[in-house]
Parts: sequence; C-alpha cells; structure tokens
Amino acid sequence: MRTVLVVCTFAGGLMAADPRAVSMHPFTGQRGGVFHAAVRGNNLKDAKAVWVESGPVRMTVEGAGPEVIPEGMPKPRVMLDVVQVRVETAANVKPGRYSFRMVTPSGVSNALALQITDAPVLAEPEGQHETPETAVAIVEAPVIYTGKIGWRGESDYYAFDAKAGETMTFQVLSGLPSIGAPGGNANGFDPSIAIYEASGSWFDAKRLNRIAFNDEPLWVLGRLTDAYLVHTFAKAGRYYLRVEAFSGQGGQDYGYQFKMMPGNVPQDLPAGKADWEERSYTRALRATRLNELAARGGKKQDQKPVETYRAMGKFALPATLEGVIAAPGEAHRAQFHVDGPQDIAIEVETPGIGPPLFNPVVRVLDAKGDEVVTNFFAGRGACTGALNKGLTAKTIYPLRNPGDYTVEVRELTADNGEAGFRYRVQVRPQVPHLGAVRIEEDHINLGPGGAKTVRVSFDREENYRGAVAVAVENLPEGVSVLAAADYEPDKDPPMNPGKRERYVPRTERTVLAFSVAEGAPLMELPKVMRVIVRPLVDGKPGVTIASKQIPMMVVAKP
Repeated sequence: MRTVLVVCTFAGGLMAADPRAVSMHPFTGQRGGVFHAAVRGNNLKDAKAVWVESGPVRMTVEGAGPEVIPEGMPKPRVMLDVVQVRVETAANVKPGRYSFRMVTPSGVSNALALQITDAPVLAEPEGQHETPETAVAIVEAPVIYTGKIGWRGESDYYAFDAKAGETMTFQVLSGLPSIGAPGGNANGFDPSIAIYEASGSWFDAKRLNRIAFNDEPLWVLGRLTDAYLVHTFAKAGRYYLRVEAFSGQGGQDYGYQFKMMPGNVPQDLPAGKADWEERSYTRALRATRLNELAARGGKKQDQKPVETYRAMGKFALPATLEGVIAAPGEAHRAQFHVDGPQDIAIEVETPGIGPPLFNPVVRVLDAKGDEVVTNFFAGRGACTGALNKGLTAKTIYPLRNPGDYTVEVRELTADNGEAGFRYRVQVRPQVPHLGAVRIEEDHINLGPGGAKTVRVSFDREENYRGAVAVAVENLPEGVSVLAAADYEPDKDPPMNPGKRERYVPRTERTVLAFSVAEGAPLMELPKVMRVIVRPLVDGKPGVTIASKQIPMMVVAKP
C-alpha cells in the first residue's frame, strides 16, 4: 500500500522544477517609502506576483526575464532569471525582517528576507569603489548603504571622519547569508569589514594601515556570519572602511547592507524562532519548567514550581542552582539528598556568555566523592571511529542508591572566569515528554493527480512512550493527506558509542502524504496550511506542542 500511495500517484503528477529565489538586491528599505529591487533565482522568468507572509508590506512584479550582464562585468557560471519588483511599505510598519516568496505558474518559491529600517537608505553609487581615491564619502552617521560585491575579489571602500575618543559601530548584513558550518563560506556570503588610516610609510606615502578588523563577533556552528565591529578612535582624522567577502568570493547575489552608527550600538540580530529548543544553552529554565514538560507529555500541569538556590549549601529537588564563575579555577558545590531510586535530569543554561567562551562543566558526586554522572559526553563517531568529546546542555541519569549527592559546577578550563560567566543548572525529576519537533518542508507545489511526502520527526525525551498525533489544517480544495511511511536504510551503529542514552534523545519520524485529486481547482496564490503535532496519552490528545505553516499551491501540470 505504501508503494502505491507514494510512487504511483507521484508518477502521475510529475511537476516542473519548483521556482527558487536565490537573492534580492537591494534587500533593505526605509519604512513608509518605495524602492525597486531585483530578485534572482531559478524558474522565475514567468513570475506573476510576490506573496508577503505578514506585515503591511506590498510587493509587485514590474518585469521578469533572463539575466542580462552589463558590458565589462564578469559573467556568472550559471545564468539565472531576474524579476524586477516594487516594494512599498506603510509608515507604521515595524522595523525588522519580513519574509516573501515569488509566485509563478509552477507554484510558490522558497522564502527570502526583506529588511525594513526606520533610517534613510542610500544606494552604493555607480562605478567601482576599490581604492581610497574612489571610496564612497560618508558625510554623517547614522547612515545605511546598500551595496554589492559584484565579482570575485572585489571590495568596497567607504571614507569618513572621526574625532579623537569617538566610538562608532559598524555592521554589514549579508544578502546571501552564510551559516557558520564547514563549507558555509562556499555556499553563502560571509562579509568582513576592516578600518584603515592613511598613515603612510617610507616606501609609500599613500599606504593604508589597518587598525581594526572583524569577520563576525563569534564564529559558532549554526549562527549567521554577519560582520559587527565597535571601535573607539584614538585620534581625529580621515578613516576608511573596506567591505569584502571573507574568502574573496563575489557575484550578482552578493548584496549587503552596511550600517554606520555613532556610539556603541547592539548588533542587529534576527528574531529568535518560537520553536521548542530542548538542548540549547540559551533556552530559559523557568520555575514552571516541570509544567512545561508535563504539557508536552500530555499530562496534567500540576507539578510543583522549581525553587532557585545559590550554588552552595544544601537544596531539595527540584531546584535551579544559580551562580557566576567570576575567577579562573573557581568551582561551586551544593548538596541534595534522595531517599530512594530516582531518575533525574540535569539541564544547563548560560544567560550571559555561553559556549564556546564559557563552557560549564556539571558533575554529580556521591557521598564518597566519586563521579556519578557529568554533562561531558565521550564516544566514538560512526564515520571514522574517532573519539569525540563535548559538553551537552542536558543529561539524564537514573540514581539508584539513596543518600547524599553533590553537584559541582566549574568552567571547562582553569584559565577563564569573569562576571559574564553566569549559569543556571536545573536538577529535577525526569518528566517524559516530546522534545524538539522538525517539519522539513518549506512549501509545496503540486498538480492534479500529484502527491508528495513530508517528513515530521520528533524526539522522545526522558523515556516518553506515548503516541504522537500529527494533523493538517486548512488544506486547499481538492487536496487530501494521509499517514504514510517511507524507506530509511539501516545505519551501522557507532563503535563504542558511550552512554548516548544520557545525552541524546530517541528520535523517530512519521510521514505525511499529500495528494491532489484530478480536477482540483488551480490556484493563483498560495494557501497556508498548518501542520500540528500533539502528544496522545491515555487515549486523550494533549495540547498542540508544535506547528508549522506551509504555503501550498495547486498548479497546472507542465
């Protein structure tokens, strides 16, 4: 039955390649204004509309067609389609990032980000700005420029004056974001900025000396690589700032937003996702943690609140220990008692500075001083068998012996300690529940008679054994969905995996099969359907713990 559902119906509804939006330039505009931009991508030449997901923003298509490279400009290896769009924003729109998608006869595209600001936005002047002599002159701050690194090795210079002792903030946002990961620089635009002064030398009176540089404030796996720099100028004078790609890339998709502001201004960051984060150092360990977990397990929310203690003396479970590793080599200890066997969970939060700068090690010691469990995970990887070691934000362990135990918190090394090394360690009974939920699809385009599968994966945390209910709301007319299964090849278990059950949840998945009936009405614009996930315990569905809105279009077959 599975083969018939997925393979046969899919073969009857083969679709042309989905439209894919790659970049938009410029991608920044002032609220209450109008600006024009170009969207590059695949299968966009017949784009007819722009669909904005939320906010008082209006985008309209002004023209579309194959890409045209100006005379003298290097041609890209792959020619894309270009759509000219008009962007109009209301005066009351809130500054920030807004998502939009292109709509074509083949369906709706992936989402790109539009940046709206409350400050005036200037375009990089025509021509090249690769030398101090051709630098873009900045008259005053704050100021925002939109520019582009149009070919490999290009850079843009900006010139400005600064007073002695003056502090300024510089930030460059990438229009082709690069995620901090191996190979990330090759797949995106990782901007860097450098500040120079024209101090000269014996050999070259016009030589520029670099006095400050930033690629990104902190390179961490999974984070964006936008550049951010705060600098205080030691003396008054003329200075130059250079924007370039960190690894020398460039091209028609390498647009950027450059912002210069007086004073020390916090970095502009994307709004945090509302998704549940089970094993992140940044998630909040509140006093209501047990009830939050009970809701995700389909149980009554009648758990006792978690008390907060300083990391010294004695405490009773459940508890949250707070402290600061203010000096190198500092360690904090607190004791608790259990009367009998108890399954516990240890979660770590870093409200201030977190990994990789502050790496909190948490150990539980028995009455003899022997280590019972720690958040330090060691095991051999599945690929090479090499020994891997790392710290985790959550550890579970079954305490089997009654008695006194000690929780010890310290920094990974004995060399670091400062006021920003704040921690919150929550020690509590285990509460079976559903952890992180991942719904893979971003959008769906199908023709009548077509079908597509969408994977929904979830983590069973702390021995959660209940069922998981997955449903879809607001389906377009003529579209139905069924539970399905797909094939997943067996994976060789890692050699000597260590105590993975303490540090890694059990992950499972289900599959949704969307199908479109023959004769279903075609759609001019996408309709947003909603995938929801709920626990199912004791024959009763729990509250919705995860949901994702997915735009869908029923389109004509090619």
